[in-house]
Amino acid sequence: MKKEMINMQSPDINDEMICSIVSLAATGVNGVERISLKITDEIMDKLSLTTTIKGVKIGREPEGLTIWVYLITEPGVDIVKVSNEVQNKIKGAVESMADLQVVAVNVRIEGSGI
Repeated sequence: MKKEMINMQSPDINDEMICSIVSLAATGVNGVERISLKITDEIMDKLSLTTTIKGVKIGREPEGLTIWVYLITEPGVDIVKVSNEVQNKIKGAVESMADLQVVAVNVRIEGSGI
């Protein structure tokens, strides 16, 4: 049975919805090619043992959410600039759409143009 964490402030917003908001915000930034699959996500997806939100992780703390997102960028982009824009877009999108406080957005670039 899949255990689902529900947001205490907005009971209708679950982690899967937050991950969808994060994915849409991140891929809307110029220079982001796609969300990266972590190797464990790829294995689990192939085995069809679980449904995962690929390349996005949500941590809940009393102060708010910590979000990790794993990305593949387009070739030749300024990685620092793209990462900063992704952080700002994700923070803004989650706070406005889900009405949740975002403490941190951690962006990990897994590759470029792969």
